[in-house]
Amino acid sequence: MTRGRRRDIAVYGMFTLLGIAAVAWTVITGLVRLDLLGNAVQVRLTECHQEGGGRAGSHSVCSGPQVGSETRTVEFRYEGRPGEVVRAAQKPWGSYEPVETGFVAWGIWVLAPVVCLMGTVAAGALTGREIRRVRQRFSGHGDDDDGSPGAVAPA
Repeated sequence: MTRGRRRDIAVYGMFTLLGIAAVAWTVITGLVRLDLLGNAVQVRLTECHQEGGGRAGSHSVCSGPQVGSETRTVEFRYEGRPGEVVRAAQKPWGSYEPVETGFVAWGIWVLAPVVCLMGTVAAGALTGREIRRVRQRFSGHGDDDDGSPGAVAPA
């Protein structure tokens, strides 16, 4: 196996694994944002401030007590104002996301995993193609590195 083929398999395999992780993240985040997964709670915002900056840009972070349980404070990324009551749902790893119920939000959070899945399938197909080429070459039935069909690797 040439070094280039090994590198191709490793790179395509890495993209496939990253794609699987992206699909899982978008599915879970979408289910939470659409309030289909997670414990949705009402939060009365008491503070909103800007965080971040630099190359990544800044974002607004709001926090406040959970309505009905004034001792528990919830913090999440949201463009809001103090005094506003917002629904937020908890992800399995503990952070909170604001619940979105609009048609556009449904479209985004349904299509995002589909787009990630398409990229993952493409990377998986490329990984499989490279693995098949290596197997064919070593069994003596495949293409050589120069692309000429039927060339057999020297013994």
